[in-house]
Amino acid sequence: MTGERRSCRVAAIAMPVALVALVALLAVEVQLARGGARLEGAPLDLDGRVGGAGTPLRVVWLGDSTAAGVGVDDAVDALPTVVAAALGRPVELTVLAVSGDRIGDVLADQVPAADPVEGAVAADVVFVSIGANDVTHLTSRDDFTGRYRTLVDRLPAGAEVVLLGVPDMGALPRLAQPLRAVTGLRGRQLDEVVREVAAEAGATYVPIAAATGPTFRAEPGRMFADDDYHPSAAGYRLWADAVVAEVADLVR
Repeated sequence: MTGERRSCRVAAIAMPVALVALVALLAVEVQLARGGARLEGAPLDLDGRVGGAGTPLRVVWLGDSTAAGVGVDDAVDALPTVVAAALGRPVELTVLAVSGDRIGDVLADQVPAADPVEGAVAADVVFVSIGANDVTHLTSRDDFTGRYRTLVDRLPAGAEVVLLGVPDMGALPRLAQPLRAVTGLRGRQLDEVVREVAAEAGATYVPIAAATGPTFRAEPGRMFADDDYHPSAAGYRLWADAVVAEVADLVR
């Protein structure tokens, strides 16, 4: 019994020490990630017509850097443009996404900009790509869920809604382990929220993590931009393939 009590006391001391050590390690890794390479260049102008003559499909993108094209130098390689070009019909593209935005920013600033004007439908299709920054800024699941539901409720009536899932945050080369694993877990939690909200609202859900995560993990040098965080042109093309696979029939 004495040995057992001693073992219990050691375990009781060791567990808090290990937890403190883990928290300290994660804090160091966060600082290292923040000090990593930065991408240079002005935001891309993605607005305009993509495709030939004819009545265009009016497409609006809301979201963060992934919808704004951060990671590539040319607008033709950005996700909204690649998706528009692959739809097989003219598209009038409006991209309201802002790098660094979280769900609250989209709800406060981007959704009002996409509102109908004088009763007319502002868009035929609205794409939403948000959540990565909510993962890294520790937005709670409940907060993310409530805001996401409100966001979808406030999108233009009559528009088809396409919700891109949270990408595989556990694939990011910029993050060391175990921070990468923790971030990946949080990403999966918020991705599940997006899937659930899409089902509730009758929106289209795009499983970005499931469809592209394995390739990003297997080929990080090709899939990621120089900052080891944002997708490269090849990465965005892979994302676009996942998006088009879900929406091709929707926009015909």
